[in-house]
Amino acid sequence: MEWKFIIVLTILLISSVSMAGCTGPSPAPVAAPAPVPASTTVPTPASVSWAAPTTTWPTLETPATGHPYSKTYSFHGSGTYEDFTFTTTSDATWAFQMDPGPGYFLVILKDAQGKQLEVLADGAAAGTKSAWLKAGDYAFDITAESPWDITMSTS
Repeated sequence: MEWKFIIVLTILLISSVSMAGCTGPSPAPVAAPAPVPASTTVPTPASVSWAAPTTTWPTLETPATGHPYSKTYSFHGSGTYEDFTFTTTSDATWAFQMDPGPGYFLVILKDAQGKQLEVLADGAAAGTKSAWLKAGDYAFDITAESPWDITMSTS
C-alpha cells in the first residue's frame, strides 16, 4: 500500500509541474506573410560575393609538356601553419621548391601519423629539396614570418 501511495504522489507531482507553464497568457498570433509581388527580383547565387581566404590550399596544375604523368601542387600562405595537409595519389620523387618572403622560414615534412620525415627548409633562403613519397597523406609544419610559396612537382 505504501508503494502505491508513493507512485501516485510522484505522478501527481510530475503532472502538476508539467502543467505549471500552461496557465500563462496566450502568445500573440503570428501574422501570415504577405504575398510577394510578381515584379520582385530574387537574388541569384551569381550575385552573391564571398571573401577569398588568405591561404590557398593545394591546386593540381596541368602536366608539364612532354611529361603526361607529372603533377604539380602549389601552396601559398602567410605566417605559421601546423599540419598544412596534402595528399599524393602515386609513389614518386617530389621536388619541393620553397620561396619564402623576408624573415625566418622553416618547413618540416611529416607523414600521416605526424612523424617527421624531412626538414625541407630552415632559414630565409629559397631553395629546392627532393623526397620520395608513397601515395598517401602528408603535412607541412610551417613557421614563417611573412608570405610564402611552396611548389611540389614530379618529373
